[in-house]
Amino acid sequence: MNETKLTTFDQLKYIYYRFRTLTFANYPFIPSKAFRFVHFESQSVKQTHRENNRNVIAFVNIEQTHSGIFEELSLLDSAEQLIVSFMNSPSLTYANGALSKLSCYELKLSNTNPKIPIEFFSNTVSIYHLIIDNPSFIGFLSSSSQTFTFQISKMSIKDVSVRSLQGKHFPIVFSSTRELTLENYHANGGFRTFNSRELAQRFPQLQTLTIFSRSIQHITKRLFEYFTQLEYLRLTGITTIENEAFYNLHHLKELYLGKHILRLDPYAFLHMNTKFLYLNESLDFQLNDDRHFCVFAQFSPLTSVKTFVQFPQHLDTCSCTIRYLYRHLDKSWMSFTPDCYSNSSLYILSQEERLCYFEQRLLQCHVLPDEGITIFGKHYNVSYFYQRQTSKQRRHLTIFYEHRLQILIGVLAFVISLILIICTIRQCKQRKTSAYRHLNRLLNRRQLTGNDQITMDIIYHHTNDRPDILLPPPTTTKV
Repeated sequence: MNETKLTTFDQLKYIYYRFRTLTFANYPFIPSKAFRFVHFESQSVKQTHRENNRNVIAFVNIEQTHSGIFEELSLLDSAEQLIVSFMNSPSLTYANGALSKLSCYELKLSNTNPKIPIEFFSNTVSIYHLIIDNPSFIGFLSSSSQTFTFQISKMSIKDVSVRSLQGKHFPIVFSSTRELTLENYHANGGFRTFNSRELAQRFPQLQTLTIFSRSIQHITKRLFEYFTQLEYLRLTGITTIENEAFYNLHHLKELYLGKHILRLDPYAFLHMNTKFLYLNESLDFQLNDDRHFCVFAQFSPLTSVKTFVQFPQHLDTCSCTIRYLYRHLDKSWMSFTPDCYSNSSLYILSQEERLCYFEQRLLQCHVLPDEGITIFGKHYNVSYFYQRQTSKQRRHLTIFYEHRLQILIGVLAFVISLILIICTIRQCKQRKTSAYRHLNRLLNRRQLTGNDQITMDIIYHHTNDRPDILLPPPTTTKV
């Protein structure tokens, strides 16, 4: 429909056809109760086909909305059946309460005015999935101190242009939101960080958080500290995970680290728990036993509470880190392990594991699982490794104390030798400098003799074993 008259919506009462999709383009405004005469196709379909049989109302190039445009809309099960889209309306004026009484499965704002007042959602009943796909999202605006709430389960913001996302960009509390997606596609600007405390207050029941930003490459310390209810955390575009990056995330079920991980700090996974840790798509990540064994050793090796770490499948050789993580793995998970581990017999694997010397490697780790560790059928308490680490440190201190005199003499001898070397170098430089000065004097005197026809007698004498020159007053000879 490309009409611009208000009566178009009134004329819909004479149309008895049941609509599945309605599109309104180039309307100056959408009036209140615009769909009170519309009959929708509400024939029930199977759950598997419902996604392709939902009712759709689309608005294209709309300039203004009035309040309550969806009031008296008649559609059974609209919370699961209705999709509403505002598209290509960059100058759209959002009326307060425009979505009053609306209950829909999806509401999408695509390429519309980025200044969205939160009052636009006033008196809304429920929205399962809110999608904001504007060129730049600067947060919801608020023109009053009045607060309200409505049901929204999932929110996706496709292009966050705010450098630091804070609570003020979400003026109300989204207490029913379980899933939040934040994306940014600008490499040199836009979404760089967020205030964990304030966002957690705005989304107190958040369980799934997905972040993609070309401006964020480092996950810093305790970035997600206040999202204590998170169960699924998906990060894309990240290259570095710093120490304690996932602090206080003890309810995680899945941690997805994306495709670009290059560096993991030694305590990257400290003070957190997760059932699945996905590194399988970071093909450029170089697993190294010396740097990464203790990074993953803190995860419990017990089968009942084990953290499953999925590495890239293309690994040709199994490092000791992989062998340590998969040694108690349930056989049902073998299909997800790297080829280097799954293609060997259990006998060969056990023989290769002994060459890793797990006990010696674990002594290098400062953080180990509290449940203890079982190595080749023998269970060790964590205190066993900590006590040996302490005794090892004490042994080093004892050795230093016993040989303190020899060490002190050696340090003094080294310092004296260093001072003598520096003094010798300085004396050599001074001698070279005096020799250069002597040559310059000779050259200057020779030039004067040739130009002015003056004969000069040069008398040499030594002072402090150094040759010096005494020049008598010049005498002129007339020819």
